[in-house]
Amino acid sequence: MFTMIGLFFIILLSMILYMLYINEHAVIKNNRHHAKLEEYWDGKNRRKFARFKKALDVVYSASKKPYLKGNGRTIDISEGGMKLLLDEKHGTGTILNMKIATLSSSQFIEVEGKVVWCEEQQDKSKEIKRLFFHGIEFLAMKEPSGQHLGNLIRSISSQS
Repeated sequence: MFTMIGLFFIILLSMILYMLYINEHAVIKNNRHHAKLEEYWDGKNRRKFARFKKALDVVYSASKKPYLKGNGRTIDISEGGMKLLLDEKHGTGTILNMKIATLSSSQFIEVEGKVVWCEEQQDKSKEIKRLFFHGIEFLAMKEPSGQHLGNLIRSISSQS
């Protein structure tokens, strides 16, 4: 008889503890504060500078091999950097000296930039040779290139 009463109390205590656990869990869940990151993650552009799609011709040379020159094309450009399509792969951290052709053929933007990422172009249906996208962060500009870049960005943004 004693074991039946003990077993009954153990079951009763287990049910009470379970109900307390469920109640506490519901209270904690309702009082939990949630951070609102939607505005940051769902924003149109999370970059420091707005990027604008514009294809511009670029002549470049790597700072370690200035005698070797290459040609490329911008995919997009901003005041802080650009996405560049090249036919050779440069490692991250590579410093490139570039001349970017502006909309008026008489001006060039001379800029020094650092490769911050590189990936191979996946859509090879149109091209025969391998092409690589490079993320370039602008490091330094000779004046009046900074003014020319600002004017270029303003004219591109007004066209968009």
